[in-house]
Amino acid sequence: MRVTSMLPNVQYELQQSQQNLSTALQQVSTGLRVNQLSDDPTASANMVRSLAASSAVDRYTSTGNTVLSTLQSADSALSSVVTSLNSALSLGTQGANGTMNSADRTGVATQIQAVLSNVVAQANTSFQGSYVFAGTASTTPPFVQASSSYTSSATTLSAATPLTAGASTTLSDAQTGQSFTFKAAAGDTVATLTQAVAGAVAAGTLSAGTSVSTSASGGLAIASTTGVVATSTDAALGSLSATPGTSIPTAYAYVGNNGTNTVAVGDNLTVAGNLSGSQVFTSGANVIQSLGNLITALQSGTSAQIGTAAQSINTALNFVSQQRIPLGNSISQINSQETYLAQDTVTLTAQQNALVGVNLAEAATNLSQAELNNSAMLAAAAKVAPQTLLDYLK
Repeated sequence: MRVTSMLPNVQYELQQSQQNLSTALQQVSTGLRVNQLSDDPTASANMVRSLAASSAVDRYTSTGNTVLSTLQSADSALSSVVTSLNSALSLGTQGANGTMNSADRTGVATQIQAVLSNVVAQANTSFQGSYVFAGTASTTPPFVQASSSYTSSATTLSAATPLTAGASTTLSDAQTGQSFTFKAAAGDTVATLTQAVAGAVAAGTLSAGTSVSTSASGGLAIASTTGVVATSTDAALGSLSATPGTSIPTAYAYVGNNGTNTVAVGDNLTVAGNLSGSQVFTSGANVIQSLGNLITALQSGTSAQIGTAAQSINTALNFVSQQRIPLGNSISQINSQETYLAQDTVTLTAQQNALVGVNLAEAATNLSQAELNNSAMLAAAAKVAPQTLLDYLK
């Protein structure tokens, strides 16, 4: 008589029962049907693609939030500028009516000087450490008070002094709202720089009266009747600094750039992440210079000159108001995109739940059944395991 042990079969069934119980426990605790690739290779592959799409949506959403906050800061600043220009226009109109004496006009000029300070502060608005209206040069304030005179730290310059090839010298003009940059080539001298600046004056990039020469002390001397901001990377010239006492209270020059950071907020949608201050404040209508001109007219001009200056404020007001239109369109566009991305997030989350998620009610039932099956198998194993050959021969 051949006796076959039931123990291997019982051991296998017990292992299967324990595996089923472990799987049921894992599904209930994680809420997932697929916890590793082998659980469902097809669902796992689809899940990888879905998670990649979610990552892109999250990235676009984060970028969109940052750009939206930046543009909202810009719009808030321009709203304040519009309010300030309206105030300046009202004050300028009062100053031009011919009934004010010089003391009254001086008082009005002082009020407009405060308006100018507020406009400059708004033009230098920053968000999270970046200046909103600086173009891509967003780490430094875009509008700096201009001076009528700059000097260099060098003391041995002459017209024949060689400049450093590749180095740049930049003059930003408060009146024209433009900047002129001279990049030295091999063989260029201080005389070459002087001639280039004269050419920029003739072209209207720099205002009349702006000049570069060498001083009696051997330094570089930059002069401007309307105010400039000068910088240089040329070691031959040394550092440039405004001559003390020559700053012009009503003159500010733009030292940012015209660059635009374009950022993606969707697979097929990009928006400008910053603005150029030259576009808003110095081109089309020089907002800051218009306020300066009105202050000057109130301090020393005729009623007609004050009226003309006030009219330039009205032009600047209309120009800034127009700049808010594309800005508002960009804000609306990002808001719409964020709504779309939020729906994408909901859709992808549902997709991922369908791919690897588990029905918790069903999982709880499966766990209860697995526990019962495992208990039964443990009881069966307890009966089979201690049996001997004599038990089979009875």
